[in-house]
This record gives sequence, C-alpha cells and structure tokens, in this order.
Amino acid sequence: MDQFESERLPVGWPWRFFMVSFVIFLASILVYLGLAFGYEPFLDSQIQKVEDEINARAASVSKENQDKFIQVYSQMINIKSLLDAHIFPSSVLTLLEQKTHPRVYFIGANLKSAERELELDGSAANFSALAEQLEIFAQTKEIERYTLSQSQLTGDMVQFKVALKLSRNVLNPPSL
Repeated sequence: MDQFESERLPVGWPWRFFMVSFVIFLASILVYLGLAFGYEPFLDSQIQKVEDEINARAASVSKENQDKFIQVYSQMINIKSLLDAHIFPSSVLTLLEQKTHPRVYFIGANLKSAERELELDGSAANFSALAEQLEIFAQTKEIERYTLSQSQLTGDMVQFKVALKLSRNVLNPPSL
C-alpha cells in the first residue's frame, strides 16, 4: 500500500508564481492605460500649441514680406547653382605648385576649361628632370593623362610642351 500512495507536492510555489505574474500583468496594463489616456493627450496638446504658435507667427508676417522672402530665397538658390557650375582655375595653379619638380619651371600655360585641358610650356634642367616631372604627372590623381608634344635640348636646358587632361574635380569649386 505504501508504494501506491500519492506524492504530496508543496502548494506554495505555484501560488507565488501566479501572484508575481498577476502583479506584473496588472502593472503593464496600468502603464499602458496611463500612456494611452494620460501622456498621449498631453503630447497632442503640446503639438497643437506649437502649431498654433507657428500659425500665429505666420499670420503676423505680411503677404508682401513672404513674397519678398521667397524671391530672395529663390535668388540664393540660383546663385548657388551658378557657383556649383562655376570653374575655379586657381585650383590649377595650386596643383602645379604642389606637383612641379624642383628642377622644372613653366614658362607659359593655356587652360581650356571646356575640355579640361592644360597646355604647358616649360624648361627643365635636363631630360632626367623632365622624365621625373612626367612621372609626377602620371602619379597625380588630379591628372587623367598627359601628352608630351615637344622636347628639345636648347643650350643646357630642355624646352618642352606638355598637355595635361585634368580630372573633373580639379576645376570644380570646393564643396560649400
């Protein structure tokens, strides 16, 4: 008979678990109700106050002033688009200053901005310095390609003509 006797389980643990779960459930319902019926209307009223203030200030500005503002704003946008398309040749001078070999100097320059081409007349101390200058051009990312059209030894100097094809970003203005 002892082996068929039922085992007695303690009743306290399931009851406590149920009470903790019920308290958590009740707290979440109270938080939801507080947010839905208390905080949401408060936020809506704050939004409405700000919208009313914006409308009041918009009504205080005359239609004539609003039209003037729109006109000035439109002019500023047009000026910005013109400046974005404007070519800045001074950036070419900066590029040449940074990328010129110490034993090379340029005598003349002709910039064809539409083709992004810069034609340079120059002198180098020797053919080695000219070759080093051409290698500098080849390594420069702002120069897509170069073409050496003429080079001749005149006295102790090498006279040369080179055409540089500039990349698109060289002649564009710096970002505003």
